[in-house]
Amino acid sequence: MTWMEAIGWLGNACYFSRFLVQWLLSERAGRSVAPRAFWWLSVGGAILLGSYAVVLGDLPLSLGYGLTLIIYLRNVSIAYLGSKAGQLSQRPALLLAGLSGLAFLALALKNLADGTVDALWSGIAFLGQSLFGSRFVVQWYASEQSGDAHFPASFWWLSLSGNLLLLAYVCERGDPIFIAGFLPGPLVQARNLWLLRGSSGG
Repeated sequence: MTWMEAIGWLGNACYFSRFLVQWLLSERAGRSVAPRAFWWLSVGGAILLGSYAVVLGDLPLSLGYGLTLIIYLRNVSIAYLGSKAGQLSQRPALLLAGLSGLAFLALALKNLADGTVDALWSGIAFLGQSLFGSRFVVQWYASEQSGDAHFPASFWWLSLSGNLLLLAYVCERGDPIFIAGFLPGPLVQARNLWLLRGSSGG
């Protein structure tokens, strides 16, 4: 195992354990919760897996990790400071969403031009990363509005749909590190949607 593969697996450990912690604490609370440990593990995982993706030259995944790192850091401040963290306007979230969409589209077109992946898989990667990346933009916006770092139902729906598309993409690529990173997601996402449904009395 190379040192970069070790960094990739360590990043996966951070990303997997954050949702394991979130899941266990949600089961204990009987509702979907967003513990502080989730955000710290997210920061670590984004840095490690982002570095791994950069070395591999996978720009769609590199951008995804880099952009969500900004949101993770903001959620850390909200989780600790609450209303004292201040409330950002919706412009940063909308700007980040717009930039993310343009960046992913540009990279998808570049992959097509370079012949890196065919049109179908380029489209799947673009759509999956757009959905997966937008989930934290939606979460960020909702947390700014409430002054509390939490996960709205839309976060989990975007997570589930984006995760399934990206899982298909990384399976096509055949990278075991990325496959392991996306494989457990749908179970956690579906369970959180069920907990939200139960807590809302639906």
